[in-house]
Amino acid sequence: MVDNESVDRIVSQIIEDGEKEIASITDKAERTASEITEKAEKNGEAIAEKILKESQEKGEAIHRRTLSSVNIEVKRTRLKAREEIVSAINLKVLGALENIRSGGDYPDLMADMIVEAVMGLEGSSFQVYADRGDIDLLKNEVFDIVREKALGKGIKIELLEAMVLEKSSIGGARVGVPGGRVIFDNTFEARIYRMRDDIRNIIFEEVFEPEGSEGSNSA
Repeated sequence: MVDNESVDRIVSQIIEDGEKEIASITDKAERTASEITEKAEKNGEAIAEKILKESQEKGEAIHRRTLSSVNIEVKRTRLKAREEIVSAINLKVLGALENIRSGGDYPDLMADMIVEAVMGLEGSSFQVYADRGDIDLLKNEVFDIVREKALGKGIKIELLEAMVLEKSSIGGARVGVPGGRVIFDNTFEARIYRMRDDIRNIIFEEVFEPEGSEGSNSA
């Protein structure tokens, strides 16, 4: 038979082993919990950093888009303003040219423009198209000057016929050969159109500052 002392030792050993097992389990549980907490904290920081980084990137992208939109709008506004100024100056040029018609030098100027056109064509007979208001001037004064000037350049003109332009013109003339399709347009409007790039360059050089020089003279 087992005596009471043996039973007590067995019980004590069981309790001691149980306590050790509990301590071991508790220690493992604590370590596991600590590891889980640490991982959670690291993951949380990583997630927070990721969210912060994405937010910063989105903010920078929005800033770039906004700045780009502003720059585009500024350029668009500048271009619009410049085109309005160019159009206004062109209108003044047209107005100044139209006033030439009432000046004493207009017949001689018109004759020069017709001779220039004649020299670009072939033949000795020409049809001269002009604004209705210049037809009498052509017949009574300009044609005689044209013949004289052309003869001085070795061109003998046999016939000059005055024709009315379909659309009104501020001055000058359009010259062609009877029955021919070639027309030399030397009206003021046509000359301005041919010189549009040169006129535009002059306007930009005289009126607008070069890009990047705005405010360069400011204090």
